[in-house]
Amino acid sequence: MTKATGWLLVLVLLFATSLWRQPSDLPMLDTDVLNLLPKNQQDPLAQKAFQQAAENIEDQVVILVGHASPSVAIEATKALVSQLTHLPLFDSVTAEISDDEQNSWGTVFAPVKAQLLTTEQHQRLTDSPAAQTAYVIQSIYNPFSGVTGAELAHDPFLLFRDVLLHLGAQNSRFTLKDNVLTTLFEGKTYTLLRANLSGSAYSVPIQEQLIDLYQAEVQLKTQYGVDVLHTGAVFYAAFGAESARSEISTIGIGSMVGILLLVLFVYRSLLPVNLALLSIGSGVITAFSVSLLVFGQIHLFSLVIGASLIGVSIDYSFHFLTERMAMGDKWNANAGWRAVAVPITFGLASTLIAYLSMFAAPFPGLQQLAVFSAAGLIGAYLSVMCWYPLLAAKPAKKRTLPCQRAAAWCLAPWQNASWQRGAVCVALGIGALGLWYADYDDNIQQLQSLPPSLKQQEQRIQDIAGLGSSQPMLLVRGNSEQAVLTSLNALTPSLDALKAFGDISGYQTLADYVPPLSIQKDNYQRVEALYASQAEKLATQLGLAEVPTLKQAFTPFTLRDFLQSPSGREFQPLWLGDIDDQFAALVLLQDVSSPTNVKAALAHHSHVSWLNKAEEVSRLFGDYRQRISVLIGLSCIVILIVLSLRFGVKSACRILIAPVLAAGVGLAAGALSSVPMNLFNLLALFLVMGIGIDYALFFTEQKDSLRAWVANTLAALTTLLAFGLLSLSNTEAIHSFGITVLVGISAAWLLSPIAIRANNKVIAK
Repeated sequence: MTKATGWLLVLVLLFATSLWRQPSDLPMLDTDVLNLLPKNQQDPLAQKAFQQAAENIEDQVVILVGHASPSVAIEATKALVSQLTHLPLFDSVTAEISDDEQNSWGTVFAPVKAQLLTTEQHQRLTDSPAAQTAYVIQSIYNPFSGVTGAELAHDPFLLFRDVLLHLGAQNSRFTLKDNVLTTLFEGKTYTLLRANLSGSAYSVPIQEQLIDLYQAEVQLKTQYGVDVLHTGAVFYAAFGAESARSEISTIGIGSMVGILLLVLFVYRSLLPVNLALLSIGSGVITAFSVSLLVFGQIHLFSLVIGASLIGVSIDYSFHFLTERMAMGDKWNANAGWRAVAVPITFGLASTLIAYLSMFAAPFPGLQQLAVFSAAGLIGAYLSVMCWYPLLAAKPAKKRTLPCQRAAAWCLAPWQNASWQRGAVCVALGIGALGLWYADYDDNIQQLQSLPPSLKQQEQRIQDIAGLGSSQPMLLVRGNSEQAVLTSLNALTPSLDALKAFGDISGYQTLADYVPPLSIQKDNYQRVEALYASQAEKLATQLGLAEVPTLKQAFTPFTLRDFLQSPSGREFQPLWLGDIDDQFAALVLLQDVSSPTNVKAALAHHSHVSWLNKAEEVSRLFGDYRQRISVLIGLSCIVILIVLSLRFGVKSACRILIAPVLAAGVGLAAGALSSVPMNLFNLLALFLVMGIGIDYALFFTEQKDSLRAWVANTLAALTTLLAFGLLSLSNTEAIHSFGITVLVGISAAWLLSPIAIRANNKVIAK
């Protein structure tokens, strides 16, 4: 079996195996931006909290309908519910709360009402039980209180009604009107509508059905003149997927067309065009197949940056095809293969070190990008090494090497030592300028381009309803369920103080619904004492036939009782349960205006920690940005050692000068651009160095520097085309990556003649 046949079989088997092993329950393309982010390995509880919070909101859509007239807003809402219910996009659409649902709160808590007291009630029963009796009498004679004889019979001291009112106020800023949740904001009544998607927010078929929702909203606005606002993960996922597909098309098609036109113009033959397509196709199939085998899915983020692989994978082809064209009638495929084998192999090795260095960062997105790109380059390299000697065995038509005059003109100054020293000094100066002005922003939102319209709608919904796609959370942990509830209860005064000072607008905690057993017992004892001391006085003042008695025996009310009830199901995500012998619960914070004050208030709560996924990952971005800075230096040392084994220390240093200086120039481009620098600027330096070493290596190995210049120039043009398109991305992280590589590769191409050996031919005969 020849190596050509062997590589073909490997490629076919690799592709077939990747499709066969691809999990049936996962879409091939992943559009969930959260899957790009690292897991919290140090704190499994925190990771589960993030995961549970994400699962709770990712398949939900929140819609607000607003109008100056409450009746119009409610009517429009009911019409929208009727329309959306028939769409396959949603599993359920809810705006109205039935009478049974409204009564469910009373049903759940009524059997244990003597064990539940508000903070004010607890204080009142402690300080002055008689004040509760006076409160009851005042409420009865108040015509607007709504106290009925039936309520008085079941709750003579009116304790339970205040508990329910307190829970309702904690649960939402909305009030019920005609069974619809409404709130007043800036002179308009807004109604709340919730919908659950029939599939994942990151499913492409689900995203394609959003057009039906948009049409329904437009029709509602036209018919009723209402404001309609919506938010949900599906809208961001759909925008991100569409942006990624557009950028993949732009980069992929743009690179492909540019490369094919360039190959046709330079080599003036269809064979090099076909070979270029073969090499690119081999690289793309290898990248796709290996990524599917390793990860099970390919993220669109990886495809966007990976699409630029087209411009890099063709580099090896240019070296082979340029050698073939330069040899003319003297071409021998095996001899030509040997002439390019060493430089492109070392070039591949250095580029692989650069790409696989990204694997050191614990970011799944970067790891997938590293594997995708490295596998693609290996596929393109093997296609050149295995297929080109066979398919390009016939000599090319005799043709003068293109751009010889330009090559000679560009290379001549590099024979001057003063020119070389001057160029090195200029590059060092630019790099130093970049380091001086470097200003990093590690905000995770740079991973996703957010459309202004969606951001404005979400902020508006946040202002009106206090609902958002992401909320800071508190993680409360303990060695038992009761320990967690006790910590939650102890946390409540601090949260109330933060709310009073305006640092948060509200919070959601399980302690409001299920007090720890110690508090339940204490409440029960105070209610018992209230009946013992005040029941006769109440009966006398109200003229009751019988003295009220506490008929309810103490029955422990547990989290299980509450969370499995109709009223408690929506609070299930707040309870994390038992994880590695630790119990934990979440507290959701609303409208956090001062995270610093919140963290300060929590400092003395030892079992409470602040959770914010975006903040945590942004901090990780900063940590690994610093680590990658060190890793770049270590990579240079490794590459220097590898090159020294082949070329000696002196020549290895000459080879490495150009890519290192080019990396500094690329960093300066990022520092001086309008977009803040981030982790991706540094990751781009790996690629600049890897490809820059490839250019320098070919000058070192190739005795005819003119051929090397032509091949390097063609390779640089295709790489610049790919990354030039990448720098146009709307996503800041991708833009930063593209602009750094674009400028860095340009500098690497300009500086690579430093590696030319003294005995190499420079001036064309």
